[in-house]
Amino acid sequence: MSADTTTNGTSASASMSAAERMMQEHAAHDTEHQPTIEEVPDEDGPRPAPSAAPSLPITADPSRAHTPAAPEGGVSEKAAGKKPMRDAAPEPTAKKPVTLDTKSEELFPSLGAPKTQPAAAPSMWSRKPAAVARAANGTNGTAQVNGKSQGASKASSRASTPSSAGLMTPSSTAASQRGPNLSLPGRNSESIMLDPSMLKKRDQLKKPVNEILRDINKRSKAKVEMKNGPGGTLVFEGTGPTDDVRIALKEAANQICANHNLIIPIPASIRGRVVGKQGATIQAISKNTGAKINISRQEAAKILEEDDLDEMVDVTIEGDPFAVQMARDDIERIVNEHTSTASSRLKHIAPEYYPFLAAPGNARMAAMQRDRDLQMQIPQYTAFSQHAPPQVPANRGPASFAPQANMPIQLSGDRQAVAEMKAEIDRQVAELQRQLTLEQVNVERGRHQFVVGDLGTSLNDFLAETGCSVILPPDGHDADELLVVGPPDRIDQAVEKIEELASAMASAQADIMKTHQSAPRGGQAHARDVTRYLQQRQALQHIEQQYGARIEANPSGQWQIYAKDPKSALKARSDVLNLIQGHPPTRFSPLEVDPFYHQHLRQQAAQQVRKQHGVHVIVPDEFDDSPILLVYEDSSTPSDYELPRKAPSAQDAQAFERALQEAQQHILDMISGQQQIVSQEVEAPLKFHDKVRKHVDRHHADLPQGQIPVQVGYGGQRQAPGAQKRAPQPTVHLRGPQDNVDAIMQSLLAFIEQEKQDELERGFTLAFDFPQKYASFLIGRGGENINRLRDEFDVDIQLQEGKCEVKGPEAKANAAKKHILDMAKKLEDEATHHLSIPAQFHRDLIGPQGTQVNRLQDRYGVRVNFPRTRNGGDDGASEAGDAPASRKQQQQQQPNEVIVKGPSKGADACRDELLSLLQYVKDNSFSTTVSVAQSQIPSLIGSGGREMEALRLETGAQVDVPSAKDIGPSGRAEIRIKGSKQAVEAAKKLIEERAKQFDNTVTRNLDIEKKHHRTIIGAGGANLTSLIERAGGPTDSRSRARTVRFPKSEAEGNTIRIEGESAMVEKLCAAILAHVSDQDSQTTDVAEVKPDKHRLLIGRGGETRRQLEQQFGVTINVPRQTESGPQRSQVKIAGQPEAVEKAKAHILDITKDQEGETIQVPRKYHHVIADNNQFFRRLRNDHKVSVDHAGQKPPPRASAPTPKRDANGGAMPLITDDPSSGSNAHSWELHDLHGSSEEGEIPWVLAGPSPEAIAAAKAKLDKALADAAKQDTVGFLILPDPRAYRHVVGPGGSEINRIRKKTGTKIQVPKDQSQGEAIEITGSKEGVEEARDVILEVVARNARE
Repeated sequence: MSADTTTNGTSASASMSAAERMMQEHAAHDTEHQPTIEEVPDEDGPRPAPSAAPSLPITADPSRAHTPAAPEGGVSEKAAGKKPMRDAAPEPTAKKPVTLDTKSEELFPSLGAPKTQPAAAPSMWSRKPAAVARAANGTNGTAQVNGKSQGASKASSRASTPSSAGLMTPSSTAASQRGPNLSLPGRNSESIMLDPSMLKKRDQLKKPVNEILRDINKRSKAKVEMKNGPGGTLVFEGTGPTDDVRIALKEAANQICANHNLIIPIPASIRGRVVGKQGATIQAISKNTGAKINISRQEAAKILEEDDLDEMVDVTIEGDPFAVQMARDDIERIVNEHTSTASSRLKHIAPEYYPFLAAPGNARMAAMQRDRDLQMQIPQYTAFSQHAPPQVPANRGPASFAPQANMPIQLSGDRQAVAEMKAEIDRQVAELQRQLTLEQVNVERGRHQFVVGDLGTSLNDFLAETGCSVILPPDGHDADELLVVGPPDRIDQAVEKIEELASAMASAQADIMKTHQSAPRGGQAHARDVTRYLQQRQALQHIEQQYGARIEANPSGQWQIYAKDPKSALKARSDVLNLIQGHPPTRFSPLEVDPFYHQHLRQQAAQQVRKQHGVHVIVPDEFDDSPILLVYEDSSTPSDYELPRKAPSAQDAQAFERALQEAQQHILDMISGQQQIVSQEVEAPLKFHDKVRKHVDRHHADLPQGQIPVQVGYGGQRQAPGAQKRAPQPTVHLRGPQDNVDAIMQSLLAFIEQEKQDELERGFTLAFDFPQKYASFLIGRGGENINRLRDEFDVDIQLQEGKCEVKGPEAKANAAKKHILDMAKKLEDEATHHLSIPAQFHRDLIGPQGTQVNRLQDRYGVRVNFPRTRNGGDDGASEAGDAPASRKQQQQQQPNEVIVKGPSKGADACRDELLSLLQYVKDNSFSTTVSVAQSQIPSLIGSGGREMEALRLETGAQVDVPSAKDIGPSGRAEIRIKGSKQAVEAAKKLIEERAKQFDNTVTRNLDIEKKHHRTIIGAGGANLTSLIERAGGPTDSRSRARTVRFPKSEAEGNTIRIEGESAMVEKLCAAILAHVSDQDSQTTDVAEVKPDKHRLLIGRGGETRRQLEQQFGVTINVPRQTESGPQRSQVKIAGQPEAVEKAKAHILDITKDQEGETIQVPRKYHHVIADNNQFFRRLRNDHKVSVDHAGQKPPPRASAPTPKRDANGGAMPLITDDPSSGSNAHSWELHDLHGSSEEGEIPWVLAGPSPEAIAAAKAKLDKALADAAKQDTVGFLILPDPRAYRHVVGPGGSEINRIRKKTGTKIQVPKDQSQGEAIEITGSKEGVEEARDVILEVVARNARE
């Protein structure tokens, strides 16, 4: 390659002729080369463009007719001599240095449009190809020739599209090619113009130029001639068929011209599209142009990421000028296709300039956005962030502001428009840097928001009036200083405006400490607690919003309230004091807990305490040494809780204290039993801290549920916000229970030691083949997979051109290699099934929110890709791959194509299940529609959807009811039914029947007095049900409820609404009216019945009354027990006169006073005879005789005797399984049944229907008295052998029945005989003892056997 250069168009060897220079530079240079590329798959782009495909020669690409113009001032010196031109007369070679006017439109017509005003922004690819190569001020866009910068630096060139760098695009006379020249039909004339310095030296040429051209002309159908051009240039002109001319000129340039290097920057996000899948695109360009193309390498993971506007990569093109230019055109065309839009984040601009840039008066920026595809977002900046505020300059000089990367200006839209706006912003910021200064103004903190903010003026209005902006301290900052930014001559005006706005506010003071001066911990401490609680609950914000006020809540208790007017300030103060009144000291309780537990309390325990005890827990921040504060609220949910505004009662205060004590005990129980909290430090080099942090995270993830993890700090103790930063220390701080700290400390020491050993082996490298076609899967979306493997195996993994390189400790590198190769093996086994599934079934197969397809993917370990819908509604379910190949695959996917991809076994099984599911969906995808009236929809749906759900359950069909907005003006709704054929037909039939019934439905309203409503309904709705059924109405309860609707009891009006088929409605209305008429003709009579006889009329559950009402056709109203006076005994009978008379007579007959007799019964025998009221029931059932006690209360039931277990009453026998233990080892106790009973008598009044019944009942009572007098003793017998009890009972109870009959006693044998329970014998003393003896005899006899 030539070492000579050309500066400003002047040759360094100007003293020689062109031929002499060519002979000196002659050298053989015909080496074939292969393009150097990096095989990177095209992430999500389309297939290579036709011009890049091997089947279409680039020389024949008609798109070259629109190659973007070159920049005006960006032509390099050495390449400045090559220009396409029309046929021009040669000029004599000058003896003096020749200067080429590269800006001459006459000499270089194909460079672009006539000279215009230079653009204000660096050139970029935009939507208009003509703007591709415009340069800014002749600096940006300058390319590099032979590796040397020709103008601006490489850094500046990255912001723009590279210029032509003096390489001239050949001029064509064909209609589809460049240049307007046109000759004979079918003949093309094309020429290239080169500076002599661009030719090879004479000694590098194989033959003289003329001979080279003669040989080319012999082999080609075209003719190439060399002529002298203007300014000492050489013109190579070819004529002939179009393709042959281009090939001949290309061959001539290849043999005669020296190789040149051209470096053009392209956006990093387009790199994959230029390279193509496995390098296909860039290989095609290199093959068709003959140029060697290299693209700067990037880490594979970064290629897949979305890059910003300024992220560029370099493309180096090497070859003869003709090949270089053609390759450049192809690359620029690809870039143009994909870079019509751009986005940029400007992080280098200080936010203090934002108000001035976003001001409505900024006409220049507003004009640049008007009618253009450009969006600009400038963050609002009214308060400085966590960093320190800027320093005030001396003498109001220009202020220095620091940019904040976390709040950049965002630009998006047309690439050219974005670039121009970016340049305009930079220009305005440069002016603002020279113009703006900074001043501090002291204003009370509470008045700040009345200056600029919701309660003050807007920042734009302030800026428009004063020319300055205001920066407030952030929330939570106690500073009083405001910062005013603006021109020095406007600062004073801004300060006056701030003072005016601040002074216009009214203020009031609230001393909350005085409200509870007698607090147990002092008024000051309580004021601090209240302030802390209300701030944490954000309770004061509501008051501020309600009154347009600002409340400065000072923990000391002196609260300052600011508002726009005195009235609002006083109202806000009153509300604040009421709020303080509702929060006395009894609601608060501090609790000292080690800070180690604070995070656990904040995240988990606080919610439990609030839910169980109604106590709100306030946990202090990390750098706050305040205790935990417990505040009682109530049992309602936090969202429903309303802050009290009045003092609680003494009873409420006691409830507060109990709840606080329980909450405090809950927290103490949670932390009780824990070991002592200790702190330890572990030496760990700073470079290991990230790995230590991940190791600790894994350790904590493996902890048992409920165990509080050890607190871990890195680089020394954490610093409070605002503290001066210290250099991080090579330590790891541990704090927690002793055993837990020791455990993690031992783990960390071993881990750090292993890391130190691994550090010595970091240079170990493994390289192995990895199939390039699976590179995207190894990398993952945005590098997710490869980064995860790097973290998991602690190695560096690089993937380049089918080679995978793993660098790190040997053991870890080998493990990573095995994992990667296993992944490749698994991918090799991967199978792909393309299923043709109609799009209408996709939604059912995917399932709600992708549940169905996600289940298949998880079960079989495969990816199921459904084609994306236009609205992207199922994107989450349709995309199952992380690799860019999946995205590209989906772009090429057919609407009915579903792709299943994964391990062959899982893919086959997933395919089969998916097809089975498809068949099921098809079988259940029958659908039809039924037209119903819009007014019928509520009745079809039912209350709470019950009717529709019942229809779905009955038929198994899916029924979709359209919404009101989907119903047309006809008033008819189309209900869609979907499911199996049988289910659809059944649902359609039911709905059509209901629709037909509804269409024939009429509605009538009956105005009937409410006094009749109860009788129409009847007891339990029986009368109404009977009326509806007799009229031919529905039989089910829900339909009956819709048929007749009564007004609510509390509502006004008497209207009864009847709805149904016309015939049924007419019958029902007639029946109801007849019932009402009958009710109006009824009479009411009263029967005097004693209250104690009312039960005879009511019966169990009202059964007797219903029978009487049905029997006589009347309504009987029995007085309630709560009534008093004469009404208590008046039973009202309503109905037809004859029926009332008959019912009254019957009632009086059954309630008349009965025959009776009184018998005095000893009180001690009362409960023995009553036998738990069984005796009374037998008399009533057998003889219709009732028993009363003449108003006396029955005696209390005496406690039943129980066997004694102490020494005074006989020792318990030794329970044994030894059958030889004799009966003499038993335990026996005898008790008098009536020894402790109440003395005296109680009357038993027997009342019955006849003297005979009374006599029979009396006889039974006399016999019961005699039996009770005899049964005055109870004995308890405990046998030593549990097995002996069964002998007492005998087979089928025969033995015990014999003993009972023989002795006249009652004998109860316990069920659980293994527990030493006693046999209970009741009767006369003689009978009881006799029974005992017989039982012991039976036991002894069986023991001998």
